[in-house]
Amino acid sequence: MTSVAFLGLGRMGALMAQRLLDAGHELVVWNRTPGKAAALVAGGAREAGSPAEAVAVADVVVTMLSDPRAVREVLAAAGAGLRAGALVVEMSTIGPAAVAELRDGLPEGVRLVDAPVQGSLPQAEAGKLNIFLGASDEDAVVAKEVLERLGTVKHVGGPGAGAALKLVVNGMTVSAFAAMGEALRLADRLGVDADDALDALAGTAVGPLATRVKQRLAEPDAPTQFGLGLAEKDLRLALEAGAVADGVTAAAQRALAAAVAEGLAESDVSRVVRHMRQQA
Repeated sequence: MTSVAFLGLGRMGALMAQRLLDAGHELVVWNRTPGKAAALVAGGAREAGSPAEAVAVADVVVTMLSDPRAVREVLAAAGAGLRAGALVVEMSTIGPAAVAELRDGLPEGVRLVDAPVQGSLPQAEAGKLNIFLGASDEDAVVAKEVLERLGTVKHVGGPGAGAALKLVVNGMTVSAFAAMGEALRLADRLGVDADDALDALAGTAVGPLATRVKQRLAEPDAPTQFGLGLAEKDLRLALEAGAVADGVTAAAQRALAAAVAEGLAESDVSRVVRHMRQQA
């Protein structure tokens, strides 16, 4: 089996790392916040004290972190430990420009592919993520040997292609939550019952989203699956990458940013619907 270093044990990362461990890979883990590796260590993983230590013997290095800055800092710290021939698999949502910057900054002989994921915690736990792989044909073969344990891998093009596709997907998906918030805000002002509105919307093209929002409104304390703060970050990345500056994505980003400013970054992205309905 492959020697894998996994850098970043947030909710998604920890579930993904567990699947790699269960598959029999030799796993070394590191996280910026101590204390998140206990379950993995109990299952046979080794916890490193630094990124450089984590990657020292790794054939494949997986990064699953919050934003471009975090990935840059962690890979910079890991740089001295990366060995020639290692493959870095960048799975965060950071956009193609950041991926290109990271690739240019790696030590000689170290390769990088981008492989962001579509899906949330249940899919990560079940190994049913959709993985958008941007890589050369040669690197794609190596990456798939590890990634196929995490879900369905689709090789979507050369380096940067996976990161680009992820921004397209999240730009649309996250913006739809803001659109739903605006629709229910209109329903409120017209005196239309929210459940009636959502039931009617469930029969349209936005049916799955309407169903999810209705469930979330009924269970406001359900665990977060996709953090609102991370969703807002993804919209900012889409705008930086070329989304229409005064279009739907921009309006959605403003709506999510307003919710983040009121302390809702750790809430599920669906929380933006309720926040929008509460605005004057």
